[in-house]
Amino acid sequence: VSSFLLIFFVLNNISMLVKSLQTCKICGAENTRGNHFGVQCCRACAVFFRRRAGTKYLRLKCLSVHCGEAARFCKPCRLKRCYEAGMKIEYFQHNRDSIKSSSIAQIPRSFANIVGRPSLVIFCVPQDSYQKTFVDLNSLVGKASEIFTAGPESPYIGLTQLKKLATFSNCSKEWAQTRFKTISHGEMSYFWEFYFLRTAKWLTYFDEFQRIPDEIKIKLLLSFWHVFARLDKLITTAKARKLKLCSQQTWAMSNGLILDFDRTKVDFSDISNYPTEDLFYFLNSITALDLQPQVLELMELEVSDMEFNFMLAQLTFSYAGKRFQGDILKICDRFQEVLSNDLHEYYVKEMRTPRYSGRLGKIMKINNAIQNDIWKNRPRGELAAIFNVFKVEFSHPEMFIDTGFVRN
Repeated sequence: VSSFLLIFFVLNNISMLVKSLQTCKICGAENTRGNHFGVQCCRACAVFFRRRAGTKYLRLKCLSVHCGEAARFCKPCRLKRCYEAGMKIEYFQHNRDSIKSSSIAQIPRSFANIVGRPSLVIFCVPQDSYQKTFVDLNSLVGKASEIFTAGPESPYIGLTQLKKLATFSNCSKEWAQTRFKTISHGEMSYFWEFYFLRTAKWLTYFDEFQRIPDEIKIKLLLSFWHVFARLDKLITTAKARKLKLCSQQTWAMSNGLILDFDRTKVDFSDISNYPTEDLFYFLNSITALDLQPQVLELMELEVSDMEFNFMLAQLTFSYAGKRFQGDILKICDRFQEVLSNDLHEYYVKEMRTPRYSGRLGKIMKINNAIQNDIWKNRPRGELAAIFNVFKVEFSHPEMFIDTGFVRN
């Protein structure tokens, strides 16, 4: 009997040991077979690490209050567990993919297979004939010119020019919650027009801007309307999330729209022949998907209307100055100096906060992150233009520099 009990005890421990060895080190799933990227884990976690390693989720914080319940983890936490368990990117085998379904192998993502040309000849293929749709923007630019001529919609005599800007672009006003089920080229055109004209109306409240020649006004507007739009979306999204009006996967816009990229269908077939999921790689400069950390920072800061408008002005004029240099750089530097003095007066006289350097430093850090994201994504726009990723041609291509649609 004692021998039988000993054998039973040994076999039971061996069974428990085998079971523990077959448990996924990431999610805890049982009966796991196989070592993936240096760690004993299930196939689902291996596929997740293969797709998400080195992505933006490395920089994001936990995205769900229910993270960890029933071994369910949000993407940032799941990726963190993968690295902590010992998974390594160096173990990826790009010449063959062992992580695949029973029917279709997943080809490693690369620019060569996105554009459909081997990497060995990608830069020596002659220019193919490629029919593009011409987009005439003269009417839109004409509307902006009329806005500049008419001046501000609601004239306001403010103590400072920064206060005048804040009367138009008020980040604390309410908006109707409208959600898109599908986004196509039509909706994108609507977004472009909305932000282009919104930027023009905002500029009419800035006296210094109104004094410069009309041709420079249009040139500046064409250059930075999309930069204005990026910060406007971040600020509005931060406010909406703070008020529990949208989740971590949605983006709010100041025209009352809420975009949920997990639930919204995107159809770009009219502007490109490439798969939608690949187009986001080139359009990141306007989708702002990599700026989730800055949304969280804005939620913590809760910037005032005055601070918001200073951020808009500093970001847009700084961008335009770097882009054009010369006389325009001098003009933009003067704009920033005027508004910096107004912000100082706001902090000292209205807020009674003479020591505001710490808060201003946090604000500038967000603006710098947005500019750095634009510079970082410039090569993607160059590649998209070289290989005709988008089948559209604009009457004013300078309006879309640093958006992914045209070359710089």
